[in-house]
Amino acid sequence: MKKFEHRNKTRVLNDTLNPVWNQTFDFVVEDGLHELLMVDVYDHDTFGKDKMGRCIMTLTRAILDGELTDDFHLDGTESGKVKLHIKWTSRSIVKE
Repeated sequence: MKKFEHRNKTRVLNDTLNPVWNQTFDFVVEDGLHELLMVDVYDHDTFGKDKMGRCIMTLTRAILDGELTDDFHLDGTESGKVKLHIKWTSRSIVKE
């Protein structure tokens, strides 16, 4: 998440050109209409890691629809994309 620089990392999948992570990450978002979700994709190999692309999105569709599954284009690539399932759950916060 952009505002709080919250980061999660998937596990590295070796020897595949079409990795499927099937991992779930939870984020606490204070202001979903003004925060951005950024997904960076890297290629890890014997010589290190290379950034392949980035996807930046707002959470508006997830907030309005409750959840969404879509392929998102990776900026910096010709045809790279990442498939994400995003689910929005609203929680009440009680301040004392």
